[in-house]
Amino acid sequence: MNYKSTYDSVKETILRRVKGEGRFTVPSIASETGLSTTTVAKQLAALREEIPIDEMELEENGHKGRKAVIYGIRADSHYFLGVDIKNGGLALGMMDFTGNIVKRAVDYSYSFENSHENMNLICTKITSFIERLSPEERGKVSGVGFNLGGRVDSMRGTSASIFNFEETQDTPLSDLLSEVIGIPVVIENDTKAMTYAEYIAYGMQWPDVLYVNIGWGLGLGIVIGGSIYYGANGYSGEMGHMRVYENNILCHCGKKGCLETEVSMLAIARKLQERILGGEASVLSQKVRLGEKIDARDILEAAEREDQLCIELISETGKELGKQLAGIINLFNPACIIIGGQLAKASPFYFQQQVALSVKQHSLKLMNRGLPILLSKLGDDAGIAGACLLARDRLFLHSDNPLR
Repeated sequence: MNYKSTYDSVKETILRRVKGEGRFTVPSIASETGLSTTTVAKQLAALREEIPIDEMELEENGHKGRKAVIYGIRADSHYFLGVDIKNGGLALGMMDFTGNIVKRAVDYSYSFENSHENMNLICTKITSFIERLSPEERGKVSGVGFNLGGRVDSMRGTSASIFNFEETQDTPLSDLLSEVIGIPVVIENDTKAMTYAEYIAYGMQWPDVLYVNIGWGLGLGIVIGGSIYYGANGYSGEMGHMRVYENNILCHCGKKGCLETEVSMLAIARKLQERILGGEASVLSQKVRLGEKIDARDILEAAEREDQLCIELISETGKELGKQLAGIINLFNPACIIIGGQLAKASPFYFQQQVALSVKQHSLKLMNRGLPILLSKLGDDAGIAGACLLARDRLFLHSDNPLR
């Protein structure tokens, strides 16, 4: 093994340990890589020139002889901010180095618009969040992760969908945001960020996973061989914009018949209003007839109150999602499916079980046998957690390939 490949092997193994457990010893890395402790120690010394890994303590092994040094990065040595634009709010969070969210804030008054003014408003809210930190915390903020919907090329720091303005097209969005906020910024597609966070939260148990983000829209995160699959330009996973229906309903992407027009919280809200105005009863009837906006929380709360129309629409959406997932399961043969987003908060009986039953009905038996269909572990924190983790890994650990 040459120096370059030896260094890369040690670096990859150490980074995986640091990201997962926060600490390691030279003998443990030697055991995992099959290299000698002398070789690992040499490569670790080189890596410490690149990444500030500290000697933390001596390993208590209960035996006589020389104790191994435990290396790592202390939890409170660096902080990372996560920004997650939600339907009906803006979520901000701060994470320590080991992955604990130590502060969070949600501004439910925030309303998204794809404009310069709205982008600057978000930056103002981020800087206000930072200003409220203690001087010690403020000095340890090392990066910001910024989630965006739509097509994002996170490696180049560009967005093809949101805040993609003609007058600033020559400058990557990540650079524009960094300049305004005053801290390095990475941008990522919101579903991919959530995929990253959920995959880590589940302990990276499987090499091949599909993560479904079903909220006001519909996105898919793909993990293949333990790595997020980005595609040629970083735009993979636009499941919601597969053309499936001849329903003549215009999607926000500009095309008609997209999967998202029938399988999303937005689709449920549209169908709910149509059926109420058509004479059906719901606890939300008065709100609809008064022309008030129906959001995801309204629908989920109505279902919890056993509103039959909302339950029916949620269940139908689960069945249709399972039917469409079946084809993707036949294509990818994943080891696990994780469902997150707003609709994942619905009662499992109304939604998750309907997805699972439909998957079994429409996919090949060999593909769905023993396939777990799980719900999000992180809930509303998935977006900010993924944004923080990606900021940590890309800006601080210099890791272009998350999960590695």
